[in-house]
Parts: sequence; structure tokens; C-alpha cells
Amino acid sequence: MKYFFTVLLLAVLASGCTKKNQIEFTGTTPGINDGSLIIKNINDTIVCQTDIKAGKFSLSREWADAGYYYMTITKPGLGMLVFDVYLEPGSYTITTNAQKPYKYPDIQSTVKIQNELTAFYHLSDTVNERLQKNVRELTAQMNDPKTRTLPPAAYASLTAKLKDAQSQELKPGANALSEFTDKYPDNEIAPRIMLNMNYKDDPLTYYKIYRKLSPAVQNSGAGKTLKHWLDFYMDKPEGK
Repeated sequence: MKYFFTVLLLAVLASGCTKKNQIEFTGTTPGINDGSLIIKNINDTIVCQTDIKAGKFSLSREWADAGYYYMTITKPGLGMLVFDVYLEPGSYTITTNAQKPYKYPDIQSTVKIQNELTAFYHLSDTVNERLQKNVRELTAQMNDPKTRTLPPAAYASLTAKLKDAQSQELKPGANALSEFTDKYPDNEIAPRIMLNMNYKDDPLTYYKIYRKLSPAVQNSGAGKTLKHWLDFYMDKPEGK
């Protein structure tokens, strides 16, 4: 898969310039000339931070605890932009979206799991836009005066399409994760992402995604935890 070959190449190229146990951030934030980069752990405790000046930031320090963190970018008047990241010793080149800074940044890293997160969240943005576009187009079609002259069966079909599109629009994350797992069944991030989604209300949908994962991922710690809860909610009587 081209994606993972790219990750491997980045790791090889950077291995000679990143010191052992060091993490290095290099960032470009178009439109955010002054602000801060803040890294917090899952307990919401600040681990490190640095200033953003003239749309740039950099940070290098020792890093011992590999895992998931929250990367917050602040800007006066814009508030806080919070993104899910996976950090361990290595290099991270971060570029925020100039037109839509709230979108997940382009993060190129020597760390495989982080590159999976970047690929997933970018796909999620694309899927969300596609679902919204589909709803807009079908809604416009329903509101077209010509639609009222359609035969009953055609009108019912269009109504059903709009209803389904509206339903899919409410769960862009699940749709994106399903597509992502189709491409990368051995990705390590899917179980954790699903555990943070609303799988309780639709466990069957998430179970279908889980079944697409490779046996190694299904049998990982997060994979087993996800399977336990999916089984629990699929067997749980409705409303209990």
C-alpha cells in the first residue's frame, strides 16, 4: 500500500536527524500569526507548549510516554482548536488549513500511528463534505416544483433517498471509518476511535467495521475491549 510505504520512507529519512527519545515539532499556521501550541494528555494536563510567532512554531524535547494526546492551537479571537494526536519520539511537521483552520491539520510524521490518524481525519472531512452535498442536492430536488409531478413510485423513491442521506449525514465518522478500514484493515487506530464514538446506539454498524479489521488488530487490547462492548450492546434489550 502506497500510504504505508510513504510512512516507512519518512521514518528512514528522519531516523538520521532525530535524536533518540527526542520529539520534534515544526509547524506552519497560515493566518495564525500569534498564538500557542499546547499538548495535553488524556487527563487534560498540559505536557508542553510553545508560542506561535509569525505563523511558525517549533519545539524539541525529550519524550518518554508514547500514547494519545490532545494538540491545542490557540489564536486570539479564534479560540482553541483541539486535535487528536499520537505522540512518541520522532518528528512531526504540522501545517494547518489556511481557509478552514478547524479542519485536521496536515501532519507528516515518522510515527506510523500518527500518519494513520492524519489519513483517517482527512478522509473523515472528505466524507462529511460528500454526505452534506448529497443531502443538499436531494433536498433541492425535492423542493423542485417538477418533483410534484413525478409518478407516486418515483416520488417515494426520491423521498426514501433523501431520508437515507439525512440518516448517513448524522454519522460521518462511522462512514469514514468504514471506508478507511476497507483500505487499511491492519490500521491500529480504528478500535480506539470507535470506542470514542456513539457505538451504543448502533452497535451492529460498528460491529461490521470491526469485522473488517485484521485478526491482529481485533485481538489487540483496544480491539478486545471494543468487541466486549459491541457484544454487550448488541445483546442488550432495547431501551435498557
